[in-house]
Amino acid sequence: MKRFVSGFLLICAAIILAGCVQTVEIIDYKEVEEVGNFRNLGQLEAYVQKFNSERQSYRWFLSGDVAMENAIASTAQMSVPSAEDQTENKDHSETNNQVDGVGESDTVLTDGYYIYMISGDTVFIIDAETLVITDSYTSENSYFSGIYLYEDYLIVIGSESYEPEDKEAETEEYRTDIYYSYYYYYNYGVTVKIFDILDKNEIVLNRELFFDNSYLTDSRMIGSDLYLIMNDYSLSSRPDGEAILPRYKDSAEGEEYNRLDANDVYYMPSDLWQCSYLLLASLDVESEADLDLNAYVGSTYQIYMSQNNLYTVVHRSWFEEASPWMMSRTYVLRFAIADGKLVYQATAAVDGSPLDQFSMDEHEGYFRIATTGTKIETSTKDDVITATWSIFNQISCFDATTTGKIEPISVLENLGKPGESIYAVRFSGDIAYVVTFVRTDPLYKIDLSDPLNPVILGELYEEGVSDYLHIINDDLLLGVGRQAEINEYGSTVFTGVKVSLYDTSGDAPINIETYLVEGEYSYTPVLYDHKAFVSYQPDGQDYTYVAIPITEYQNNWNDYLQSIYVFKVTHDKQLEYVTALSHMDEPATHFFWYVDTVDRTILIENMIYTVSNSQIRMYDMEADFLEVNALLLNQE
Repeated sequence: MKRFVSGFLLICAAIILAGCVQTVEIIDYKEVEEVGNFRNLGQLEAYVQKFNSERQSYRWFLSGDVAMENAIASTAQMSVPSAEDQTENKDHSETNNQVDGVGESDTVLTDGYYIYMISGDTVFIIDAETLVITDSYTSENSYFSGIYLYEDYLIVIGSESYEPEDKEAETEEYRTDIYYSYYYYYNYGVTVKIFDILDKNEIVLNRELFFDNSYLTDSRMIGSDLYLIMNDYSLSSRPDGEAILPRYKDSAEGEEYNRLDANDVYYMPSDLWQCSYLLLASLDVESEADLDLNAYVGSTYQIYMSQNNLYTVVHRSWFEEASPWMMSRTYVLRFAIADGKLVYQATAAVDGSPLDQFSMDEHEGYFRIATTGTKIETSTKDDVITATWSIFNQISCFDATTTGKIEPISVLENLGKPGESIYAVRFSGDIAYVVTFVRTDPLYKIDLSDPLNPVILGELYEEGVSDYLHIINDDLLLGVGRQAEINEYGSTVFTGVKVSLYDTSGDAPINIETYLVEGEYSYTPVLYDHKAFVSYQPDGQDYTYVAIPITEYQNNWNDYLQSIYVFKVTHDKQLEYVTALSHMDEPATHFFWYVDTVDRTILIENMIYTVSNSQIRMYDMEADFLEVNALLLNQE
């Protein structure tokens, strides 16, 4: 009897132990089409191990010192009125945001009374009337890339590097994702600093966050809620155990690092060539409420954000065994904004890929995306595979209220002539404007009022191409781009920067006027940075000022002159060149490129300010743009 009882107990113990052993379900990263939650740390480790063991590895080494020194020429303190004393609002220009109510970071901001700007590792507050620096803040080993202004808070975002405590021991661990400079290794990450600026004479650091091993992809701000979209490449160093989880610091929680829990990590459709984390963070800048942070094994290179949703773009490419050609697909992930947090909702797959954030839009519950891609048609004869390639452009519409894996409700195809790609897109309510280009510039006006049946209303063909489109009002559209012509060899060459005003009141756009800044190599950063474009309608006026930085090359590209071109767009459909403002007295060589380039322009009532890395100049627009003041920020 004792033997029977003993044997029975042993069998029961074996069954219990077997039940305690968890079988780790291996998720194949190549098959992931939606977003899901990892059950535990073991499942996450198995997923990453499979990813790293099968993918093609790339190692990137970055060289150069990430710190930038700034010599401040004037740091004079002065007694200034606080925000509570500013009872009247001064009319001023704003950051060129894509969506009303959704803020984008910039390097220079104003509230009408003060100018807030970043230069390298330094934040400045400058009295707009006197151009006197009231206070500044410098952070060593940091490089600031953007700022937000919310009531009495200034939010500064950038990157920060630091030397590991045990550099020799950590060299191998961090070799694939650290800065390499003069034989020293540094760790890096995204830094966020929230300042109280109620007293403009004294900047007070309220809260500081640091996301280790991360790069900032983009950010947005709605009200007091800040949203960060980051890529964390720590998985490239193949960590295991808890080290596989992303870590961060938040001064509101203490000075030590915190790591995410495994159940805060998700899998998602991802780039098959890079194992990394997509980090989505949100926080309220005017409180010390907990940071909301989630990690997704994947990455994004482009985003669009409405007041309701965040959309992240993932591009996946792969080789199929049955074909020698590389295949590709673009995924768009939708995260709803719920109580200031980003919550995953849906995944959509589209053919081709979007050009930039302006290729995406949300309107009345529908998401629209314009993409360019390549179609491959193959044929086999005598065991020889022949491929025919063609470029396609299209607009796809999705229901932005459904969840899970979703399909387009309509696709408008065949935009552009053969060989053309999309160069610019702008959505405006029920209307979309799309530019395709290879030799000439077709500008399409498209009706999207019926998402199930999008229709091309009209098109305009002209020389050159618009790379950026800006809505002036319901009847006027401004295009900034490049003039082009066909040379003797049959190739398209660009001959200067063009600024064009279009009448869009009818079905087909009409070119009212084009202003050309000649020069084969001349260009404007507006082509790739829409925040360099400034529009400002003075209160009560029927015209809009437009400021565009343009660089003109001379002497066979050896000398250059960089200026801010100011235009006036009257609402009775006229484009008027006003003036060009420069920090350069004459054309210069490339040696002074980074110092004298005017990056931003702001307008406050009748004053216009040009801002470069080295100085600010102030002009009176009512006195024929006479320079009335200047501030030197960098003596070198």
